[in-house]
Amino acid sequence: MNARTVTVFTVDHGEVTLPEPFWCRGEHPAEGYREDIEHQGEDVSLMVETPCHGVVQLLTAALFQRPFSTHGPTGPLVAVDAGETELHEYDAQHLAGLADSLVTFAVGPLHDLITRLQLLEGGES
Repeated sequence: MNARTVTVFTVDHGEVTLPEPFWCRGEHPAEGYREDIEHQGEDVSLMVETPCHGVVQLLTAALFQRPFSTHGPTGPLVAVDAGETELHEYDAQHLAGLADSLVTFAVGPLHDLITRLQLLEGGES
């Protein structure tokens, strides 16, 4: 099986040909710098039902890799978008920590709030 490659035109290195990971969506804008070339995987989203807005996206995560980055790891990593102004980037160890924190939040403080809310809805103060 031959490895896929992609060629991206850059303003500083001309045409750059590099291996294309199997998980990459294959979208590589031209006219950037070589260090900005990025492989991006499909988004995985946490969708939740809200009573006021219907189904909304709470978190989105996707694999990415910057093979020529000069400002950090070359990847692959996972980018997590929580609707903030910047993405958070995780390696496997730190992504596992995020997952553990989400589970802890769901079964701990969030369930405590559910219990309190149920008491308040039942007329207790």
